[in-house]
Amino acid sequence: MIRDCTIIKELPQGGQKIVHLAEHSKVGKVVIKEGTIKSFTSLERIKREVELLSELESDFYPKQHHFNIDVKTKKFEIVEDYIEGKVLREVMTEFKTTKEIFTLFNSLIKGLSVIWDKNIVHRDLKPENIIIRPNGMPCIIDLGIARFLDLESLTKTISPMGPCTPIYAAPEQLANNKNLIDPRTDFFSLGIIVLELYLGVHPYDPACVGNQFSIVENIMQNKYVVETDTKKRDGVIVELANKTLQTQPYERFRNYKMLNAFIAKQI
Repeated sequence: MIRDCTIIKELPQGGQKIVHLAEHSKVGKVVIKEGTIKSFTSLERIKREVELLSELESDFYPKQHHFNIDVKTKKFEIVEDYIEGKVLREVMTEFKTTKEIFTLFNSLIKGLSVIWDKNIVHRDLKPENIIIRPNGMPCIIDLGIARFLDLESLTKTISPMGPCTPIYAAPEQLANNKNLIDPRTDFFSLGIIVLELYLGVHPYDPACVGNQFSIVENIMQNKYVVETDTKKRDGVIVELANKTLQTQPYERFRNYKMLNAFIAKQI
């Protein structure tokens, strides 16, 4: 399939992958990802992500078109849809009101429920992994470290920290408590994103919390803010934070249907 593509430009790298924007004669704009398999674990993660995206029929995720591995060189290539839009990080200030934030949050829950129903946890939700399309709908990308609960874990038990982006990770990821990983792990990351959208700053930032700890240390110690000098607390935002940012998963919303019910009351 890549032979039928015309490279337009190089895009920011994703992990160890070289990424290009290209035009395919029939499909249109696509993203080409190329890289080298470094271990069995990395190969298995790529295969799981590719197989999942290949079977998903959802606008909340990029469609997969091609996957190939050269056994001799250990190089792989992936072709998937190019998603028009900007990553959430670039447009966070456009979500100014609580209603706008919850409307986005509601869409993200709908999108993530597609994989949660398959017993899969994204495990790397952050503003960089959410693309906001021109029509305002989000597309969720990068399932490279997704946890497939029905399959064998690929994370070593002796690892001090599980796969994650630390400043958006739940405590069970940071402590590599693999047996506690479930959709509530994603709830935690979403709670951080919602608070960051509302406050305009990371809620665990020591500059806001008023201590000398790192963001990760504040996450582990459950120290976050729900208001700043320039942003007063909002009761609904605080309630959501209290039900998503608990250190122990069992203290968060039990399932996404309960989360949905809460959101439905706000929009």
